[in-house]
Amino acid sequence: SRFGDTTSLRIDPHVGEQTLTPEALAAAINVPPAELGFKFIPVRREAIRASVGTTPFEALFLGFSMFLIAAAAMLIALLFRLGSQQRAAESGLLLAVGFPPRRASTVRLVEGLAIAVVGAGVGTVVGVAYAALMIWGLTTWWLDAITTPFLRLKVVPATLVIGATSGVVVAFVTILWAQLRLARLDVCRLLGGATAAETGTAPRSGKVARWLAAMAMVGAVVSAATAPFASGEMQALAFFATGALVLAAALAAVHIWLRRESSVSMIAVGNWPRLRLAVRNAARHPGRSVLAIALTATACFLIVAISAFRLDPNAELGRAGGSGGFALMASSDAAIYHDLGDSQAGLELGLSTATSRLLSDAKVYSLRVRDGDDASCLNLYQTRQPSVIGVPAALLERGGFAWAGYDTALLPDSATNPWALLEQPLPAAADGVVQVPVVIDAATAMYSLHLSGVGATWEMTDGRNQPLRLVVVGLLKNSIFQGELLISDAAFRQHFPLVSGYRQFLFDVPQGEANELATALERDLGDWGFDVEPTSERLASLLAVQNTYLSTFQSLGGLGLLLGTVGLAVIQLRNVWERRGELALLRAAGFPRYRLAELVVLENAVLLAGGLAIGTLAATATLVPHWLAGGAAVPWLWLGLTLAAVLGAGLAASVWAVRAALAAPLVPALRGE
Repeated sequence: SRFGDTTSLRIDPHVGEQTLTPEALAAAINVPPAELGFKFIPVRREAIRASVGTTPFEALFLGFSMFLIAAAAMLIALLFRLGSQQRAAESGLLLAVGFPPRRASTVRLVEGLAIAVVGAGVGTVVGVAYAALMIWGLTTWWLDAITTPFLRLKVVPATLVIGATSGVVVAFVTILWAQLRLARLDVCRLLGGATAAETGTAPRSGKVARWLAAMAMVGAVVSAATAPFASGEMQALAFFATGALVLAAALAAVHIWLRRESSVSMIAVGNWPRLRLAVRNAARHPGRSVLAIALTATACFLIVAISAFRLDPNAELGRAGGSGGFALMASSDAAIYHDLGDSQAGLELGLSTATSRLLSDAKVYSLRVRDGDDASCLNLYQTRQPSVIGVPAALLERGGFAWAGYDTALLPDSATNPWALLEQPLPAAADGVVQVPVVIDAATAMYSLHLSGVGATWEMTDGRNQPLRLVVVGLLKNSIFQGELLISDAAFRQHFPLVSGYRQFLFDVPQGEANELATALERDLGDWGFDVEPTSERLASLLAVQNTYLSTFQSLGGLGLLLGTVGLAVIQLRNVWERRGELALLRAAGFPRYRLAELVVLENAVLLAGGLAIGTLAATATLVPHWLAGGAAVPWLWLGLTLAAVLGAGLAASVWAVRAALAAPLVPALRGE
């Protein structure tokens, strides 16, 4: 015929991938594929790329875990150091009976390494069990949030070896360091139970601490200042870097202060004498006290920082929130060719009188939809073709919704509504590709599409299979449009002319009529596959994903809190054991036990309060850029109760340690004084 002599093209299934190319097919049919409406898609390549996932969950979890790993390393160092110091007399005895110093140190190293290897093995098994528990929780407790029940635990032997080896190395270095410090003491002092901690602190440590505090603070300021201008992954890196640097600077400053307190006179005039004495006692071993503060500060930082990113769907229901003030959001499987906001729509669609009356009381906005993949956080896979929504001019004029940012330079001088940016014409790019302004939800842009922010571009093809470049002119915050690309209705009709009718609808409904209207529309428009959803439920399902991830991160804060409590209890027991002679002397002089217990508990309270203050300070400094951008809000009541519980748990551990120490016989303790 005049249309040619080929009606079909059969492809041999045995043809290899190297031979079957778009170019070979184009040559076979002797017609450019685009003219026939053909578009060749590398399905397997796209599937592999999509399976990588959208949100770098493992990177975020590892980032928060680094603080827990640091706390665990500090606790390991503390336990082995205190163990070496407590056995200083045994080391002195070995030297006294003729053991060479190197041989005596080797004995201690072998003993410590044996314990460390056993502990690393147990910790590896417990770590795998904890990971399995997290996977089980994601597929049961939090299944509604992640909607993916087929998660599986993947154990990589190399990571297990790295984790176990790291713990053993930390223990080895700590024991070696403690033995080197003990080697500076003569045999007589070791036999008397003296430790390296009693030899004083090197003068250079003060200079090192000051330099560390200054450099860490400068780094934290730079990191926090650059965070708002970074991309998603770099923002996460800046978040962790700022927190770690502020913690380091604050702990170095505390170390300097404690060293100064340890050198001032014991006699001081002023208020709160017992508090001043408690601070002085804490300053006896600055390194040990800083370590205790660091354990608590790490746990507090995780708890405060993670809590600030929890989202409350009920806070997004206003006109300036994520729902835009709309009570209902609907979609249809088949296109509806009448604007539901038109007064004649009910008659044309055959709606009941009751439904038409309810519809007339509501303000309805009908939106055009070009089908695509779900790019919201409910989809774990990457997508290259998100849905495109045509926003009508009436909705653009109405405004509303919360904004994470928009292009102020492109906004007309007389306009204050960011939605007007969608109607601003953009010139063609230098390569000739047509450019169209687009508004995207900030979470979709950052995590699903991996766009840097306002000004970023997204490449796609339009309804004529021609290249189209969408330029991000605005970012919505926690919106019901998550996963969708929003362009103006005029641009939609121009670039997707074959898509007709409306398939998405927003309803501004009078209070009390939302449920009735939803039921009536689903009944009357059931033939179109009409589905109505309250915006509160849609927001809850979207925000639940972020809150679920935060719940897994908060479990790390709980583990950090456990490590901090154990570390404080160990330090308290060690301090009381070292001062058992002093406490016995005070008891013999007439001080009641409750006064001594009060003094020791107050000392522990100083360390606890210092850790909570530093952790909160580090979290606050880290969250400042997110607060300014409106991306964080701290639940102060819940957070205050949590920190009070942390303080109570630490004080309870302190009381237990004091009771055990003060129950010791008086006379044996006095003999050593």
